[in-house]
Amino acid sequence: MRWAFSGTQNGVTHRLAFAGFIYYLPTAFTELDKDYECPQCAAPKSRFAEYDAETGKTKGNMGAAPAIVNTVGAIGLVATIALVVLGLSQ
Repeated sequence: MRWAFSGTQNGVTHRLAFAGFIYYLPTAFTELDKDYECPQCAAPKSRFAEYDAETGKTKGNMGAAPAIVNTVGAIGLVATIALVVLGLSQ
């Protein structure tokens, strides 16, 4: 994970919460192409949230994963636990 801070004049950078990536490159985040992707996980620019380096807090949607990603992850976790339990009972 990257935890270096710099960015726009007012100290606000952008953060991708679920990946932990903090945008700190010299170009202002708002000036990036709409096709910009996280170099760490290829998430789109729309998943980043504003980050205030002074307070350490993010604003807005926190770059959260879409609901379908969370749902599929939960189903996968339950399926894995079920397979382990069934496998151990035989």
